[in-house]
Amino acid sequence: MYLARTTDGRRIPATRDESGHCPSCNEQLTPKQGDIYEWHWSHKPGQACSYRKTATFWQYGWIRHYHASGEWEMEASLGGVDFDGIHPEKRLSLMLANKLDLIALKSFIDASAQRGLKPVVIFNTKAFERFQFEDYRLKHPKRSDNGWIFFFSHAFPGHKRTASLWLDIEQDKHPNFGLKNGIYNLTYSADCHGAITVSRTPKLRSTPRPAGLPSESISHGE
Repeated sequence: MYLARTTDGRRIPATRDESGHCPSCNEQLTPKQGDIYEWHWSHKPGQACSYRKTATFWQYGWIRHYHASGEWEMEASLGGVDFDGIHPEKRLSLMLANKLDLIALKSFIDASAQRGLKPVVIFNTKAFERFQFEDYRLKHPKRSDNGWIFFFSHAFPGHKRTASLWLDIEQDKHPNFGLKNGIYNLTYSADCHGAITVSRTPKLRSTPRPAGLPSESISHGE
């Protein structure tokens, strides 16, 4: 996890200056502060708690970025559901998706809607590593793949768009589809059935890693 809980209830990034505890099991955590990867907290060996155990360094980078803005509550829980982030003022919810997991995505959007939150999903490019990219469209080589239906349902221009969907491109990471660093809006277009449309220019450009991520916020409705 990126944020531990202090004894007085604050959420803090990894540090050796304060003790951090797991928000779920309350066990004391170990700060991981290396020179290469994002700093984070880890359970001690033998502790069985699975709270945010599968988080990736890519997700930590985004959590760090939004936590630093001071506007988002990261690794937040609302109504018994965990979210990667919540923007209380704008009523946004955030999911950092490593996979095109349709069940998890539907669950996130349903949970957001039930709590009056507008869902924002940022995808790691690995979620589309099996897709073919041509003319700013992503299409799975197997006709039986129905991943595009999610984008048809939630990001079809001209219809009510119920989610804001983005693809995070890093040129030095595979796959990058030949695109420049930045965040690209994902939609569905009737012009190409079964494909996911990628915006031709990034809405935001990321700064060199690991120094930071875009200083601007992604807004719902793009």
